[in-house]
Amino acid sequence: MIKLVLSDMDGTLLPKGGAHVSYRTVTAIRELVEAGVRFAPATGRQAYELDERFFGVRECYQTAITANGKRVYVDGELRYEVLMDRDVLLRVEKALSEVPNAFLIVEPAVNDKGMRPWPCVGARKGDAEWFGRTVGFPAEVADSLPDEEFISAEVACAGSDEQYEELIDQLRALAPECDFVTSQTHWCDILPKGSNKGTALMALLEELGIGVDEAVFFGDMENDLALMELVPDSVAVANATPAAAEAARWHVGDVADEGATVAIEQITEAVKTGGTPTFMLQESWMPAEAEAEPEVDEAYEDEGPLSSEAIRALLAAKLGPEFGGEAGTVGGAGADAL
Repeated sequence: MIKLVLSDMDGTLLPKGGAHVSYRTVTAIRELVEAGVRFAPATGRQAYELDERFFGVRECYQTAITANGKRVYVDGELRYEVLMDRDVLLRVEKALSEVPNAFLIVEPAVNDKGMRPWPCVGARKGDAEWFGRTVGFPAEVADSLPDEEFISAEVACAGSDEQYEELIDQLRALAPECDFVTSQTHWCDILPKGSNKGTALMALLEELGIGVDEAVFFGDMENDLALMELVPDSVAVANATPAAAEAARWHVGDVADEGATVAIEQITEAVKTGGTPTFMLQESWMPAEAEAEPEVDEAYEDEGPLSSEAIRALLAAKLGPEFGGEAGTVGGAGADAL
């Protein structure tokens, strides 16, 4: 029986670069939770970023794996945290200072509502701003690594594919106590070895008292592989990388077609009826052309993709007093995050 559904965000639940998930996705997750199944994002993003992406609908993000497995929240409380090793970051900083077009990005461990900029150590202003816009973080050029704690660290490379691949190989040799995992184009997450979405899942399952065979995970990139290897019912969207697609047991539609969202709707239906989700009944599955579209208010039905304001209006009408009040908070060290 499925008791927990986890999903990566960028490239899986929302298109990369998207500001928020769709009205259909929020509705699908709420109905899943109402059917008695927990939902948890499993993402490289931080908790404060999830509030806006889910329009403040708390059921969608109060239990979550964030920072690529370095933080785990259960019902809004921080239960697990791993910070970055400063000595490793200094080594990486020194190595990157000798490489053109590449630089280190770090996010402060204390970052009230995400308002603090992320230092881009040794970066050119144009490169820092481009990655900030593309990945979605407030970039600030820094001459050296600031003297404080960091929850995440990444390497960005504005050079060629060959330069990026060679650079990451060199960094793996330089810092063997870390994993270097690509999660965006020319963007590599630095993770303490043994600290990833997979280890975070084990901590989450222990907190919830749920077995790994009672979970389903949706993903698309290399930083999802640790989870896919652990979860028997792992699922890749159609736009997944070859490695992620090969690692997954099941396959659903493209993120642009809301493949993961449609599959979540099928899980909810299966839980209610005691059946099996449609996507698990065949080796490869795509949404049928005749798939019913989500109900949309007539005021918006002919306007194409819904704006953020339109989705908020629909959610407010559907959720009533539950929506539009204060956003949910995340406890523990992230109590001031949202």
